Amino acid sequence: MPWLRTPQVSTARPPGGLRTAAGAAYAAGLAVPTGVICVLTGILCLGTTGCDPNGAEALPGPPSVTVEFASIEPATLRDVATFSGQLEAEHSVVLKPETDGVLATSEFAEGQKVKRDQVLFTLRNEEQQARLREAKANLALAHDIFNRTQKLMTRDAASLAQKDRAASEREVAQARVALAELFLQRTEIRAPFDGVVGIRMVDPGDRVTDETPLVQIDAVDRLQVLFAISEQGVAFARTGAPLELRVLPYPGEVFHGEIFFVSPTLDPATRRMILKGWVPNEDGRLRAGLFANVDLEIATRENALLVPEPAVVADRQGPYVWRLGEDDMATRVPVELGLRKGGRVEVTMGLRPGDTIVVAGTHKVAEGKKLVAAAPGARGTASRDAPAAVSSGEGT
Repeated sequence: MPWLRTPQVSTARPPGGLRTAAGAAYAAGLAVPTGVICVLTGILCLGTTGCDPNGAEALPGPPSVTVEFASIEPATLRDVATFSGQLEAEHSVVLKPETDGVLATSEFAEGQKVKRDQVLFTLRNEEQQARLREAKANLALAHDIFNRTQKLMTRDAASLAQKDRAASEREVAQARVALAELFLQRTEIRAPFDGVVGIRMVDPGDRVTDETPLVQIDAVDRLQVLFAISEQGVAFARTGAPLELRVLPYPGEVFHGEIFFVSPTLDPATRRMILKGWVPNEDGRLRAGLFANVDLEIATRENALLVPEPAVVADRQGPYVWRLGEDDMATRVPVELGLRKGGRVEVTMGLRPGDTIVVAGTHKVAEGKKLVAAAPGARGTASRDAPAAVSSGEGT
């Protein structure tokens, strides 16, 4: 009968190589509606990566890169040069007696603060006191002779020559009194200025001469720092310029002062010019003789752009940074650099205030890659707490 036919088995593989119930039915020669196959194929694609419901494979997007950002903000940049210097006392002297004698007393304790004109030593002065008494007695006699001569002159009993001689003898007696007082004063050794005394070099009973050192006294309430600059820095050397110095005993601490002396000439041997600066020292923490690193401000630049040094990358084409562009994509920006200090570098060209750049993870970034912040707090401000730029060594 024409309507009775033997089923034909198809040997063709199902579309797309489906290993599904529909595919099995198709392989068995069973009739499967086309709509059922499309639905099953779509379901399979939804659970499979890299294809779409139409059977075409979808291209994966570029992977994102996790980095840290910083926003560039302008800041004030101080151009500073560093020099090596030494602290010295404002005044320093080793006291010596003005006359020979035997030391009688010592009137101070070593390391004590003393005032100007305070007596520090006395010599035996019995001879000087006796000579002063003699001179005063002779002066009194000369006064009496002069007064009597004047009275006799009123009676025409003395000549003008006698009066002149009496006046001259009185002046000589006055001079001898002054000289005797001076010799007596020289037996007292006094402090020439306010300061601190050092180690006593003699003891009572020692015989001393005008070449014998007694004690050193230093004025340390205000110290002076002495340093030299090269001839390239002459244009920046001026009195009144502020300075900062650091010493080894107080790491991380800065002491402030100002220039008060600029040498009018350069040393022809070293081609350097001597500068001196005052440094207050009321608390006595600084000591004369300490070596110091002196920071001298050369110039100040407003609205400078500073970025962390790890943000700057360099290749054959020069230095550059990665800037966060549109859609958080990485953009390579060539830059020109200025001063460096404290882990930060000045960008003189290439960036603008408000730009956001990559400060950590630059080795993972490539042009056109999408950037993702490493953490909510990974975005910062590159110019925050920007340090002064310092040129180390001898400066300019």
